[in-house]
Amino acid sequence: MPFDDLALDLTPAPPSRPELEVMTRVLRLPTRSVRQARAIVRLQLDRLSPLPAADTVFDLAPLRSDAGETVYALGVLRRSALADPALSDQRTVVVTKTVEGQAVAFRFRNPGVIDDREARWLKHAPKLALVCLGLAAVALAGQLRAEQWRDRRLPEIAAAQRLETRQVRLSGQRAAARAEWASLERTDAATRYLCAAGRIAAVRPGGVAVTGVIADPRRVTLALAPGTEVAPLIDALGLPAPAAGSAGPAAVVFPSEVCA
Repeated sequence: MPFDDLALDLTPAPPSRPELEVMTRVLRLPTRSVRQARAIVRLQLDRLSPLPAADTVFDLAPLRSDAGETVYALGVLRRSALADPALSDQRTVVVTKTVEGQAVAFRFRNPGVIDDREARWLKHAPKLALVCLGLAAVALAGQLRAEQWRDRRLPEIAAAQRLETRQVRLSGQRAAARAEWASLERTDAATRYLCAAGRIAAVRPGGVAVTGVIADPRRVTLALAPGTEVAPLIDALGLPAPAAGSAGPAAVVFPSEVCA
C-alpha cells in the first residue's frame, strides 16, 4: 500500500459549541420599548426566574401587541453555561428557541469573553503619544509667538493710547475755552446794546430817542424818550408786550433769546 496518498491533518478541531438550556416564559408588559421592558424585568428577575438573578443572564424579544400591551418572550440562561471555552471568543451568544410557535433568537451577552480592545489600543499608543506631543509642541510654539507679538506691540499700543488721551483732553479744553469765550461775548453789555440798536435801526431807519440803557446777562432794557410810541415799535420788533399796569417811563425790553 503506497504511503504517498496519506494526508495527515494536525490542525486541532474547533471545539464544538455546547448545548445551552434556555428557560423561556411569556410576559405581558405595558410598554413597547424594549429598554423599558428590560428595566422592568431586571427589577423582578428574582420572581420571574427559578434561579438567583446573580447567577443568570436574560434577554427579551417582542412577540406581538395585544390590547395595548406588548407580549414578550423572556429567555433565562445560567451564567455558568457561558464560561465554556468554546464560547470564550463570542461577545454575544445567540440561542434560537420556539416560543408560542415562533422562532425567537435570544441574544445573551457573554460576561466572561476575553476583551482584546485594550490590547488593540495599546498597539496604537506610541502613535497617539507622538500625535499628542506634536500638538503640545504646536500649542507651545503658538503661545510663545503670541507672547513675543504682545511684548513687541505693547509699547506701540501704550503710545497710541497716550496720544488718543491727549487728543481727547485737548479737544475738551478747546470746547471749554470756546464755550467760555462765547459766554463772555453774550454777557458783554456793549455787544448786547449794539444788537438791540441794530434791531431798532432795521425797523426804524430814523432811530428812536433813548434816555437810558440797562444791560445784564438776561435782558437789555432801553428807556425811550417821553412821547415815543412804544406799542408799534414792540410789534415791529416782535418783542413781548410789557406787563399790564407797569409804571415808569416807556421802555423796550430785549430778552436774552432775542439778543444773545
